[in-house]
Amino acid sequence: MTVTGRSLGSAVLLALSVAALGCGGSSKESEFADDAPDAGTPPPPPQPTASVPPPDAGLPPVAAPTVAPCDGVQSLAMTTMFQGRAAGEAPKMQPEGAPVCSVVPEGQTASGQTFMLQPGNCYTFLAQALPTVTEVDVQLELDLNAGGQPGLAAFNLKPVLAVDSDTGPTAAIGAKQSCYQWPFPIAATAKLVVKARTGSGPVAAQAYSRKK
Repeated sequence: MTVTGRSLGSAVLLALSVAALGCGGSSKESEFADDAPDAGTPPPPPQPTASVPPPDAGLPPVAAPTVAPCDGVQSLAMTTMFQGRAAGEAPKMQPEGAPVCSVVPEGQTASGQTFMLQPGNCYTFLAQALPTVTEVDVQLELDLNAGGQPGLAAFNLKPVLAVDSDTGPTAAIGAKQSCYQWPFPIAATAKLVVKARTGSGPVAAQAYSRKK
């Protein structure tokens, strides 16, 4: 081999060595390039939110007071009061049926049992309240739901036949010598309606009758 050929061979070997070193650097760079890029600081966790309470629905509705029957003590007190009044306000009369006695809220009413208004009879109607009611009213009404009264239709009667004109915890219709008289020739079914006008509590009414 000539000098020129030996020099050329050395140059080729040197070139191959440089190429090998260059390939090694590229492999290192690609190794770092495969790593995922830094995503930075993670965001803070979400702050807990305060739960909002449901809207206040308010207090439950209060049940309206209702009419209730008198208890034994209240009924006895009313009966005793009527007996004391009857001698002066319903003289020589007898009770017509049982009294109506109810515990009534202010402004409300209670109705008694029906009875027959007879031609030729004289009637007195008494009402009474215990102290929690300071104004009691009583009225006499036709019982329009009762059967057997077709003959009364011809008279075109109003349901309310009479009302008291008293004030205070006692009331009366047809008291003493001014008894109420049914003016028609046929009998009619009627009832007493008692009202607690002022105050709430026990109220009662009783009908009395006698022949004229």
